[in-house]
Amino acid sequence: MSNALVKRFPWLDGAPVIDGLLPWSRPYLPADANFADQMQRFQTAGITHVSLTVASGRESETDALSNLGELSRLTRDAGIVLTRTAEEIAAAQKEGRFSASLHFQSATPFSRDLQLVDAFFQAGIGRAILAYNEANVFADGCHEPRNAGLSAFGRELVALMDRAGMRVDLTHCGARTTFDVLEMGLSHPPIFSHSNARALYDHERNITDEQIRAVAEVGGYVGVNGVGFFLGADGPELPREVARHIAHISGITGADRVGLGFDFMYLEGSDYAFYHKNKARWPRGYPTPPWSFLQPEQLGDLVAELETAGFGQDEIRGILGGNYLRLTMPGGGVA
Repeated sequence: MSNALVKRFPWLDGAPVIDGLLPWSRPYLPADANFADQMQRFQTAGITHVSLTVASGRESETDALSNLGELSRLTRDAGIVLTRTAEEIAAAQKEGRFSASLHFQSATPFSRDLQLVDAFFQAGIGRAILAYNEANVFADGCHEPRNAGLSAFGRELVALMDRAGMRVDLTHCGARTTFDVLEMGLSHPPIFSHSNARALYDHERNITDEQIRAVAEVGGYVGVNGVGFFLGADGPELPREVARHIAHISGITGADRVGLGFDFMYLEGSDYAFYHKNKARWPRGYPTPPWSFLQPEQLGDLVAELETAGFGQDEIRGILGGNYLRLTMPGGGVA
């Protein structure tokens, strides 16, 4: 494998490097966004697999199907392998091919018919967030003042997701929603795919030590994001702050239950219309654009910061991708 990360850290040759949360959705993209070009950035940086958002916010099942079709075409045209299991990801990497998997950042595509859970799972949606920041028919999001948790319909949804094998993702959810789910004794442990530590930076989108501890106790996983306003940092400070949040979470869960979910939004040239549309509904903690995100090219700096924080090479391999394969993907025992 020849990429910037391995050139800088030869001991990472052959290790899976996974970004567990990459949004690529029309409402957030500048008009000239080129999917293949941006995926090449990730590959050149050293990332071997990404998980792509198929639906978020208030999108319906029709929206999700349209997005699914578009992402299927974009990945095919870019030569990216769509995968569903850890074995398929490992096989793609062995062949030197970049791979992707699919997820929802909202459960709203299931709202009209819960039979859609199995349908979308068979179409490749491996996990779904229950509520994206605000309330829906299933659950409350993290910016919902009432913090009411799961509805009865939401409990039915969670049970059906677990039976199908679709992982429940608690990122963006309200605190009570997360605890309601974690107390259900699911056979597939829930995860936080891209959540940071509220103890280090007090933002409603970040999660408390109690939430981190609770997900670890049921066998779950936490991915850390690189969004500047969830870290209280920007630009060159971001690798250090991401490493600091990883270290904090690892101190609670152990280094074998934490990974990466960068949530890198390609917004260069964007008019940020989605922000202006939503700022009245969740105004706290979202600064006036432009925003700063950890860039793919900063991956090597993040590894250097993890070394400085005291993580060993095996722990870093796990954080970069091994833990994600083992704890979030079917067949994860291959990691």
